[in-house]
Amino acid sequence: MPDVLITAGATRNPIDVMRSISANSSGATGLWLAGALAGLGEITVLGSTEALLRAALERGGAAPPAGRVEQGFGSTRDLMDKMQAWVLAHPEGVVIHAAAVGDYEAAPRTEGPQKIPSGQAELHLRLLATPKIVDRVRQWSPGVRLVSFKAASPETTPEELLAIAEAQRARTDSAAVFGNVLTRLGELAVIALPNGARRFTDRQAALQALVALVQRDFAEG
Repeated sequence: MPDVLITAGATRNPIDVMRSISANSSGATGLWLAGALAGLGEITVLGSTEALLRAALERGGAAPPAGRVEQGFGSTRDLMDKMQAWVLAHPEGVVIHAAAVGDYEAAPRTEGPQKIPSGQAELHLRLLATPKIVDRVRQWSPGVRLVSFKAASPETTPEELLAIAEAQRARTDSAAVFGNVLTRLGELAVIALPNGARRFTDRQAALQALVALVQRDFAEG
């Protein structure tokens, strides 16, 4: 059986030594998938601080169950480095990339204090694009099986969501893309596949279908 990497939670891209840019993601989906796929192979959860804290609280502070490894990540670049290391060590593994990855990071500070002084009436930041992790996974290993996630903006229609998920699937060569719409997470989801797509009006049903897909199609290592 193949080993599985699951990313969960949101990146934190630093502005200074105290502040960061992040996203609204608890990591609950990635953690749920880790539990639902237990037994498929060794599962590594790359999680944000919040996600791993949630996991520990759900276990009552106990250590991760047998067959599961948990490792934290911080910034987008930190997550990318850790994902790359895992993929290079498991070139035929399964990657389920559910984390909310920050698309921007603050331009490096070349002068001034390490902590931006508080109390300023106005503050200007210059943001730079971060590397697109999902576009790099296939470059690290052609044999890895990738399941990627896409969260679309609130105004996205079902037809647009399907097109967005399919575009990501084709661009990244994902085995599947799980797409949903922000502010409508419980209502609308799609799974884009090489041979078509499935639409769901219940997100939990879509996640169950995704688990069944991974268990059925990826069971052979």
